[in-house]
Amino acid sequence: MRIGDYMKKTISTLLIIIGILLVSLPYISDFMLKLSNDANSKEIDKITWEDIEKNQESKAEFNLDSVQDVNLTRTLLGSRNLDRNLIIGQLIIPDIDLSLPILKGISERNLLGGVGTMKKDQKMGQGNYTLAGHYVSRKDTLFGGLMDIKEGSTIYMTDKKTMYEYIVYKIEIVQDTAIEMLSDDRSNEREKPIASLMTCYYSSKTGKRFFAIGELVDQYPYIEQ
Repeated sequence: MRIGDYMKKTISTLLIIIGILLVSLPYISDFMLKLSNDANSKEIDKITWEDIEKNQESKAEFNLDSVQDVNLTRTLLGSRNLDRNLIIGQLIIPDIDLSLPILKGISERNLLGGVGTMKKDQKMGQGNYTLAGHYVSRKDTLFGGLMDIKEGSTIYMTDKKTMYEYIVYKIEIVQDTAIEMLSDDRSNEREKPIASLMTCYYSSKTGKRFFAIGELVDQYPYIEQ
């Protein structure tokens, strides 16, 4: 085989391999996030309500502008580094098989580990309790399955002391500038405490956000499973 022909064949093979790797990167990222997601979900089992009360006093970031779409680099850097000192609860949605730690604040690190609170002084069972999470293509990871939620689905939140039960009454897709979605005025209009769960509408680049909104229907003492 001539050197020129060998080089062409080698380059062609390398280009094919590179192409396969580029196509595979999102799937690799999602797979790694899934592994991390499962590990982080178990971390909440080790947290007590005393830990959560202490964590409520921890300093946290609330910077939506710092959050970007998930990619492999961010997954490698952040998904395994869950800050245990920021865990303040657990979110459970049986209809979409979701169980995630609730972390105080909005940061890239928090959203790779679970869901984050969007307002500094919000409290479970009061006002408009807002949570943000990453959309990913895997429905069993982070908020990848949130857009499958339906009106009537039950949302559970707990701080390991009280279990709060919400029923989804509205699904909304809004512009990413619709900050009124986070306001307590919405719970005042409903005349009940509400929970607003937000994720990007497939990608942050769409300029749209998906919200599942539920109203509080019950609260009762938390029982360790």
